Amino acid sequence: MNLTNPVAALIAVIVALAVAIVALSIALVVLWRQTRRVSLGLDEITEDTLKALYHLSRQQPLVRPRDLIRAADLQPGRYELIESELRRRDWAQSEAGALQISRAGERRALELIRAHRLWERYLADREGLALSALHNEATRREHLSTPDELDALEQALGYPRFDPHGDPIPTRDGELPAEQGTSLAAWPLHRIGRITHVEDEPPALFAQLALIGLTRGAQVEVDERTPGRVLVWSGRQRLSLTPAAAASIAVVEAPAECMPLSELEIGQAAQVQDIGDVPALRARLGAAGLAAGTAIAAVRADPLGEPITYRIDGHELALSRVDANQILLDANTLSEISLPRRPWLAEELARARELFVRYGSITVLKRALVFFGPAFVISVGYMDPGNWGTDIEGGARFGYRLLWVIFLANMMAILMQILAAKLGIATGKTLPEVCRDRTPRWASIALWVTAELAAMATDLAEFLGGAVGFNLLFGIPLFPAALLTGIVISLILLLERYGFRKVELVIIGLIAVIGFGYMAEILLAKPPLGAMVRGLVVPSLPVGATLVAVGIIGATLMPHNLYLHSALIQTRVRPSDSLQRKKKIYRLSVVDALVALNGAFFVNAAILVMSATAFSGGKLAEYSLESAHRTLTPLLGPLAGVAFALALLASGIASSTTATMAGQVIMEGFIHHKMNVWLRRFITMLPTLIIIGLGVDPLRILVLSQVSLSFQLPFAVIPLVLFTSNPTVMGPFTNSRLTKVLAWAATAVIIGLNAVLLYQTFMG
Repeated sequence: MNLTNPVAALIAVIVALAVAIVALSIALVVLWRQTRRVSLGLDEITEDTLKALYHLSRQQPLVRPRDLIRAADLQPGRYELIESELRRRDWAQSEAGALQISRAGERRALELIRAHRLWERYLADREGLALSALHNEATRREHLSTPDELDALEQALGYPRFDPHGDPIPTRDGELPAEQGTSLAAWPLHRIGRITHVEDEPPALFAQLALIGLTRGAQVEVDERTPGRVLVWSGRQRLSLTPAAAASIAVVEAPAECMPLSELEIGQAAQVQDIGDVPALRARLGAAGLAAGTAIAAVRADPLGEPITYRIDGHELALSRVDANQILLDANTLSEISLPRRPWLAEELARARELFVRYGSITVLKRALVFFGPAFVISVGYMDPGNWGTDIEGGARFGYRLLWVIFLANMMAILMQILAAKLGIATGKTLPEVCRDRTPRWASIALWVTAELAAMATDLAEFLGGAVGFNLLFGIPLFPAALLTGIVISLILLLERYGFRKVELVIIGLIAVIGFGYMAEILLAKPPLGAMVRGLVVPSLPVGATLVAVGIIGATLMPHNLYLHSALIQTRVRPSDSLQRKKKIYRLSVVDALVALNGAFFVNAAILVMSATAFSGGKLAEYSLESAHRTLTPLLGPLAGVAFALALLASGIASSTTATMAGQVIMEGFIHHKMNVWLRRFITMLPTLIIIGLGVDPLRILVLSQVSLSFQLPFAVIPLVLFTSNPTVMGPFTNSRLTKVLAWAATAVIIGLNAVLLYQTFMG
């Protein structure tokens, strides 16, 4: 850099100052960490270490130095001083290089624990400190309290038995009730439990658990457990916990006749059975007229979910979920109450408006993203490389005249996906599971075979598209590009260990890449608006377009998406939810499908429009993805070619990920067998690698795979329409007369197009 240039010199000075500020900040943080415990004094550090020694001694009689250093957050260089202080005060003895706590040490440790937990109880009840802030302040006060002061504090608090985290408070004589409960990490699947204790160290972990409502008294149900995560239902939320977080929670069997107030849904009422053992909360609720035997009803919720407003004898009381966890209801008295209701759309709009006014647009977006996801994951299948093949060929050969086919296919897809989501909400089962339960064994096996064939054809197209995307974008030969695609997909699937929401967000990000890629294509192509509108609203089927039209139907409405959607929606609802909540989830799923799948329609239409604008009139030498990429660059410029390849790559990776997930749902649902996801990924890679090795044209394979999907589609659509029209299966969610007419009409169109294609194929 030439420092004689004033601008360059100024930049150099700014960079140097920034580096100096960062270095100074790091040094100050390190210095603070090294000195923060020195300021406490030797007595306080020794007593804190004694408490850590006591807790470790409950697990093993001899405690190693490194374990005690970690548990007490000691500086390793100060360990010898603290150890000698513990031995000098006769609180511990050294044996074989380890420490063993003495009787005197146990007594003093229990005194400190009693002081700590009483102060936490006081700070929560009398001073209103947040649960996450209790630990540090109680630690400061515990060293300053005498036994007489603690006796007075205990009496003033009403002799509480537990601190706010659920830990038992020792008596003055050192008696400590046995802690009850099993670690949530080891709690059986699908058994409802009640939290008795949440470990308050480390404080950051406790604060996170308190924020999502997992505090003492909350009801939990483990839905799924893998090596990297524990999925838990609590308070109508499906939460993803790390094994360490789950291990910090103790759970006991929840009485069948009881439920915490936090489980009461809006529009429900029940009688109070017990208010728990928190004196301050009991006093507050007593002043509001709440006592055992009183009826309480949930009437509305804050737009962000809490606090919930409850009605008691005509009066209203707002409670946080933490407080509601402490109140037990008699589940046998649960009933529905009538509340003033508006049309659901008006109600949702009013809720959104209140969110905008009170919390701002960012909060509204975050709340929407909490639910949105299942249909967005599904929408990937509607803009996968198979669609690219049919849309590019349709646009290049027939111009804009097949746009109406994409629109019709999208409308049918939205209807069928909504039915698939509704089936999952109403039954709590996937479409393959309902097929297995409601059809003869021979029919179930036949449906399974067709579903697996559909999944294989789908995965072939998507995997091949990802490989071609790597090839076009980076010039990597197809075979290693296919292997690289498999690695990337495997890494995305690996994210599911940390919660399915992570996979959803990655896929939504890839969808954004596809969308922006084709926005750029359309801006560069500048298609004629009049021709586009005519192709969209005036149906026509040019000579020779039947095969492509049926391919577009097969590429848009895909069997594996119906199976997968019925499974994904169950991350938002569970069978035990009330009818009112299921209806709300269904309404949100309709909005989710409309937004996501109409977005997919615009992407598909953009692909066909780009192809019609750039390639019609014989400009495309051959109907292949490589030829389309090569032709785009001289016609529309280098940016168009890059956008094409990047969008194709994102499409292939995202859609192949969802195809693998759909394969799992199909196999588990139809034959109740779970294949290792990595083995399934390897098996589905083989056909693509063989095709690439044989040198078959990728675009021809893409089009043919979509035609085969169209043949297999009736085997998924007909059972779906039959089941969702059956009151025995669906109950209140049974299809209305209009829905039945539309669903069977769409099914007839699919079967009719297949019949036309068969006739054309075999009769010439």
